Amino acid sequence: MRAVGVIAAFGLALSATGAAARDLFVDNLAGYTIESRVLDAPNCEGPAIPDGMLKTFEQGLCVFHRPARSPADSQRAANLMREAQTRGLPPVHQQLAGLISGLANCAEATRHLDAYRASGNQSRMEQTLFCRDRRHSQADLNAIEWNHALFEYADGLASNRTLDQRLAEMSVCQAGPLSADFDAQCGLISNLSDTEIDAFADGAAGKVIESYFASVESPITAMFSRKLKRAEGLVQSSRAGIDDIKAGADTVNKEYAALNQVYEAARDTKMGPIYNAYREAILRATSILDEFDRWKGGLFITSENINLMPKITERSGEIAGEKTRVDGLAFEAKASALVGDIKRIINADAENRAAVAAFCRIYFCELTNRRAMADVIRTCRRPALANNPLCVGQNGQITNGTLTVDFQGPHSITVKALCQSAGLDPLMTEVNMDPARAASCLSELR
Repeated sequence: MRAVGVIAAFGLALSATGAAARDLFVDNLAGYTIESRVLDAPNCEGPAIPDGMLKTFEQGLCVFHRPARSPADSQRAANLMREAQTRGLPPVHQQLAGLISGLANCAEATRHLDAYRASGNQSRMEQTLFCRDRRHSQADLNAIEWNHALFEYADGLASNRTLDQRLAEMSVCQAGPLSADFDAQCGLISNLSDTEIDAFADGAAGKVIESYFASVESPITAMFSRKLKRAEGLVQSSRAGIDDIKAGADTVNKEYAALNQVYEAARDTKMGPIYNAYREAILRATSILDEFDRWKGGLFITSENINLMPKITERSGEIAGEKTRVDGLAFEAKASALVGDIKRIINADAENRAAVAAFCRIYFCELTNRRAMADVIRTCRRPALANNPLCVGQNGQITNGTLTVDFQGPHSITVKALCQSAGLDPLMTEVNMDPARAASCLSELR
């Protein structure tokens, strides 16, 4: 089924035109199964390897898997895979092409290394070819992004046509031609000892110190001498400026003392009458307040000359008790709680819509956008998620998308319908969303 999905995706890509067709082909995230129809194609040509964007890629697979592969076959397989990568491949095919070309180049590096050793380490040509193929193999294998390596061999193939066999070949290659022991032989310096590195660094630093710091005529010494002379000149000019400031400050202080004396004399002349008027106003206000208190005391005396204040004082305890009883019944708190319950009932539907909208934005705009799609597809391949309606298949589409609940009878609704009923734009309810639209969608998440 997965192979059918891949072929359908490639057919769709081939039906497009120009740059749009190539983008659709290169952005495909489906896996790839290596089948015998490709590996056993006669002369790696014919209807088993049809024309299209994968022709060069599948020809390289076929040549690489030839029984008793010759050096020319290894070189051709590497060249075909390099050509396919240059033209553009989907992520999964790109990683498989890197693995095949890396192993083919490693095989060539091994052959040239054997020839170099057979010459008693004298053939410079074999040494050069070994280092070249070793460098190409390292570049191909190091560039593989294993999180996109969703390729595998079809069931029922021979034991030398399995993914385990390819990984074993890669391990042998890493321990052999790609070993760091050959770095120096190929002109690399990664195998210098710590003692050699320290000695080189100490020597370079000693030369710099001797040239720029130790000598009397060094540029650093001359620079500090110029800066010292400039600083001494600035100190002298600053002292002269400070003396001028002090002289000006003495003149200002004398003028301030004379003006302050005039101000204090004028202030005392004005403040005397103001203070006397303020004192008279305070005495008059005190007399008015005393008269008010006497008037207030007579407010509780009736026309029959009966003073009601004792009775009011006597009943004040009963009033306080009644207030305490009312406070104990907590009428105000109960009324406030009732108002809150009514508001929650009114706003429940709006809160539910907001929660559904937030869930939908997280699902469509974050979990299933184009950048996260490979991780989602890989996660959904787990058996425990086989029937999850929100999972995404190898074709990059939701496998089911229908949510079913049993509440007073069975109810079903699609994820898109649920999210659009919560107010989401239909453009924001699609999987494999491009980064710009996903960022715009998430910016509205509350």
